[in-house]
Amino acid sequence: MNREQRGVVKAVSVIAALLWVVLGLRFGWPFWLWIALVIATIVAPWLVIWRYRRWRAAKRVPAELVETARSPQPPTNERSLSGVPLRSAHPDYQFLFSGKVIWYSKPDAPGLPHADPGGLAVDLVLEQAAQLVAEVAPDEGERAQYRLAAALGAQRSDPAGHVGAWASEVRLELPESDADRIRGLADARKDVELWQRARNHERDKRAYLADDVLKNPGSALVWWLARVDGDVDEAVRQIGNLRRLTAAAHDTRVPDPDLDAPHWIGVVPAGQSTMQSLFMEEFELGGNGVGASQHVLAAIEGLAAGDERAALSRRLAEVLAAHGHDELAELVRDRFTAADRQELPGSDAS
Repeated sequence: MNREQRGVVKAVSVIAALLWVVLGLRFGWPFWLWIALVIATIVAPWLVIWRYRRWRAAKRVPAELVETARSPQPPTNERSLSGVPLRSAHPDYQFLFSGKVIWYSKPDAPGLPHADPGGLAVDLVLEQAAQLVAEVAPDEGERAQYRLAAALGAQRSDPAGHVGAWASEVRLELPESDADRIRGLADARKDVELWQRARNHERDKRAYLADDVLKNPGSALVWWLARVDGDVDEAVRQIGNLRRLTAAAHDTRVPDPDLDAPHWIGVVPAGQSTMQSLFMEEFELGGNGVGASQHVLAAIEGLAAGDERAALSRRLAEVLAAHGHDELAELVRDRFTAADRQELPGSDAS
């Protein structure tokens, strides 16, 4: 009986005793009568509880005697296992199982006793271990070891009931060569994932440049304006380069200039510097010395005449010489200086 139950008994006893006192005073009972009733009411519940406890103790004695009379637990035996291969979830990888198998023979087993109860116990443990390990990936052996130890720690019996067996000190390991191979494969997967991400980033960047930025010269020009923060003059100077870059991005050829007849260079009226810069964007050098000289000479002849041409040729020769084109500068001087001298009166006498 717990403390709460004892408290209830005390409360009921006190209430019953008070009731006898009230009744005795009300009906004029003799003093000794209601005093006896009060004492009996208080003592009776405890006598009943005491008798109940003795009866329960007497009832438990036979069960305890039966437990004591039973035969003691038969002695256990042990067999150690080391490096037993068990197939993992991957068919090419095997775990090495180690541990200690504990078993005992059941005396009440039906039929004849087993010839090798230790082998039967080991087979019971390994059978369940193989079932559990077959679902474990090769790289999850350390975590699976604890789950395997918990499962094999419970006692199990064979279907015939000859032995009871369980395992302790369970270890599950992967051979060192396979462990190194697993780590190498994991590193390779990480490298491949990183390379694929870099390749996808590069592919997106190429698609953005080819399909958006260099879709046509207009989109390329707008892209350039955004990069140079609205520098219109620089954007105008880059129109030719952007046009050629757009053509190269889409594998289309820009028509080469006619080096023998550079008729696209004409006289530009004075005061139209912007138009002149646009004409100069169409001026393309041929990539060799002869073509460059023809373009330069043709440009001087087409842009000026007379004294203006002589001044232009001298300035252009100075600019070419300053940039290291000494041969082309000398050609310009010889060509237009000689032509200017022939046009001046009295040049032969001099």
